[in-house]
Amino acid sequence: MSSPTSSNEIPEWVMSPFGNNTTLDEGEDLKQFGTHGNDTVFSQYPPQLMDFAAACFIVFAVVGVFGNFVSILALSKSQKLRNATTAFIVNLCVADLLFCGFSMPLSALTFLERDWNYGEVLCKLFPLVRYSNGAVSLFSVIAITINRYILIVHPTLYREMYKARNIAIMIGLIWISALALLLFPLFEVWGRLGYDPKVGTCTILKLNGRSPKMTIYGAAFGLPSLVFLVCYSKIFWVVHKTALKVKKDSIDHATIQNFITFSSKKCVFWKNYRHSQMENAKISLKRSKQELKVLKMLMIIFVTFILCYFPVSFVKIFKKEDDWPILNILGYLGVYFSNIINPVIYIVMSNEYRKAYMQLFCPNANRTPKSSVI
Repeated sequence: MSSPTSSNEIPEWVMSPFGNNTTLDEGEDLKQFGTHGNDTVFSQYPPQLMDFAAACFIVFAVVGVFGNFVSILALSKSQKLRNATTAFIVNLCVADLLFCGFSMPLSALTFLERDWNYGEVLCKLFPLVRYSNGAVSLFSVIAITINRYILIVHPTLYREMYKARNIAIMIGLIWISALALLLFPLFEVWGRLGYDPKVGTCTILKLNGRSPKMTIYGAAFGLPSLVFLVCYSKIFWVVHKTALKVKKDSIDHATIQNFITFSSKKCVFWKNYRHSQMENAKISLKRSKQELKVLKMLMIIFVTFILCYFPVSFVKIFKKEDDWPILNILGYLGVYFSNIINPVIYIVMSNEYRKAYMQLFCPNANRTPKSSVI
């Protein structure tokens, strides 16, 4: 009969909380794979903060489900807002709705119970839904940014590129790409999905010292920031050039009126040509101003998204969960808040979106049968 294992030795294989054999990474704490319970989980977090966060999650879930569901109905039914941008925004709302309806209630219960009591299947499904929904939201914001870039900088390409069929393919690729990122930890190729007693929830864990978690959080800032800076700097430059052209054409038109008499057909033709040129420039400027309003709204959505994800990303990238537990919890609040704020931004920033919401609740008010071209 073999002697029992010494208390200061770590066996090669240990049982996870759900009974699966897991190879310990070098230097990994054996406690992570012990029985989890209220005596150790969240022990470094103030109880009042945990209860406050759980209450916030419940409120966010109720508000988020209602707000995003209403947004999906209002924007989908609006005839005037049937365009590519709205399609991507609706896609963003769908991801947020799923997050609010599934991830938030489970997070609230976990925080209240100070433990995960929902089995292995949900423990894998929870991070799968949570991270894939976050990726869909991120990719949707990027798609909206590229959409506005193509519309303003390459308008002749826009109608060909953003046909209904192509938009459906783009949205499909957004979801496929988001889910594909999670296949690696799901099938334990790169990291794994499981319970982490350090943070008291199910998430992406290391497997053999490797995990895509830091890459995911890093890309959440790097990729959208790069796309945003490149696209919007070019957009604002094009709008600025259009404004300068209108100003120049206005001055030229005034000069021509002062020095040309229209006694001949040739001069009348020249006047009409210059007038038509200036009117086209004015239309372009008006359109650019309308686009700027939309861009401001989308910029606020993007900045809000980054601000909400920054605290938790900072904590995860630099592995400060144990050092700054309060910031870690506040980071989760920021992430969850990002899933309910977008409908508020639509209502505050866009007159057209406000009309869409009013049309949903008051169908006979502000009828606008004319379809938008953007």
